[in-house]
Amino acid sequence: MEKIKNPHDKIFKETMSDIETAKDFFRNYLPEELLKLIDLDNISVDKDSFIEKELGEYFSDILYKINLLGKESYIYFLFEHKSYNYKKISLQLLEY
Repeated sequence: MEKIKNPHDKIFKETMSDIETAKDFFRNYLPEELLKLIDLDNISVDKDSFIEKELGEYFSDILYKINLLGKESYIYFLFEHKSYNYKKISLQLLEY
């Protein structure tokens, strides 16, 4: 049997791609003031790859398309799993 590569990443993407799970996450972790502005009935998962002007390709974990105050908007959460203590994690996250 082949070993699964990046199991934490795969389970995160699979779990958080489920819209009902995402809505539960939003309800439990977003500030109440922000939740009042989001139409939770119109959330969808958007594309996961982007190409910049310089033709650099980037991949997001999960990007949610939402209606924020009646306008099409996006929410992106960045989760980083580390199996060790990395002192420069803040700099690494800024790069993402």
